Amino acid sequence: MARCRGRLSAHVIFIRPAGTAEDWIQTDLWRKASAIPGVTVHADDADVEARNFHAETSGHTALYEPNGRLLFQGGITISRGHSGDNPGRSALVALLEHKLSNQIKTPIFGCSLSEVEIQRGVSECKP
Repeated sequence: MARCRGRLSAHVIFIRPAGTAEDWIQTDLWRKASAIPGVTVHADDADVEARNFHAETSGHTALYEPNGRLLFQGGITISRGHSGDNPGRSALVALLEHKLSNQIKTPIFGCSLSEVEIQRGVSECKP
């Protein structure tokens, strides 16, 4: 976000499984995401938005043009928990800087967003 300030409106979605308390998702990660300039954080009750965007893994990132055209979807890390340069992040920045025009798709590394798996505590993570 620091590198692309003013070029996008970012939304971070946290799934709140059905039957959990309002504050279930308001963790340190929620607070950290909320503190990033240009980021709006949302609760996704019963993973409705995750299903709308076909997000199955944490870390799923999508970039849309203002007209709704999908430009990018995938991961912006090279492995789970990684930060720094990687193909997904580089592609996203290039798209925002108008250096690429094709739709880009990269692998996503994270944990399953399946509400059932989250509630049972057996969410599978991709290293």
